[in-house]
Amino acid sequence: MVSSLPKPVKEGPLSKSKQARLVVGKVLRHVKVHPRGICSNQQSAFTPEWYECRSAIKEALRCYRRLLSDKDYREGISKDHGMGLERGKPSGIGQHMRLAKLVRCLGKWVNTAKQIGCVAGIEVGDGFHWRGELCIVGLHSEFQKGIDCITSLNGSKIWATSIVDSGRYDSSTRKVSSDEFTYCGEGENPSFCGFKKLKDQKLVGGNRALMNNMIDRKPVRVIRRFDNIGNTNESGYKFVYEGLYQVNHCWKEIRMDSGKYVYKFNLVKLEDHLQYEPQWKVNNVRTRRYH
Repeated sequence: MVSSLPKPVKEGPLSKSKQARLVVGKVLRHVKVHPRGICSNQQSAFTPEWYECRSAIKEALRCYRRLLSDKDYREGISKDHGMGLERGKPSGIGQHMRLAKLVRCLGKWVNTAKQIGCVAGIEVGDGFHWRGELCIVGLHSEFQKGIDCITSLNGSKIWATSIVDSGRYDSSTRKVSSDEFTYCGEGENPSFCGFKKLKDQKLVGGNRALMNNMIDRKPVRVIRRFDNIGNTNESGYKFVYEGLYQVNHCWKEIRMDSGKYVYKFNLVKLEDHLQYEPQWKVNNVRTRRYH
């Protein structure tokens, strides 16, 4: 797996943009979605360094998608960097892990240091086709896990940097409003346990990390998967960055289908002026900082 090594925690708040209303299943969700995924927003006033990072992100995504669609190009890059040729028909998560590794070999990964808070060059509402794209731009470094984490320098504490609600792990179980939802903790999912006997979820890993975010008042990035909303990938879905959220509450409850305990987290979206770190704005304003 291609992942970033833990770095010192870099904290800070990214500005809530215009929202478009769309229907997902039977739940109304409000989210701004750029029609062409990553695009330039001239209404936002960011620093030249921020826009430079955004340009690098666009280039990384172009490279990733070319590698995905052009087999000759992909094999040429693999050969140049000493990677074996593909065996059989590439597909699934293994293919995207390989593509991300190739993009890294080309030196095109962006925001490689894990951090809490906003990511330079990324706007609320930006869309991405694949999980691997979230990794190469620095939004979420896990290809399969829904909760990405960072560890303190002395290894004594863990926090969540981002979560992906893909619908695979019964995650977004209750949408309270356009800016508030309930997230189900990781582990012991009946959809992936097969014939394995289910157990109670434990307060470890990503669950412990989200709990620490709540205690220490540290924000977490939220990315959601949406189906059939325009400019999707060939499978008909895309991932949308919804912004920074605060974990406000955590509790345990019994799942009705399994009778086992699961952890649930209430997340609320931060206000507009807390979505972007002040250092990336042209006109710095006094904002709340995280300690």
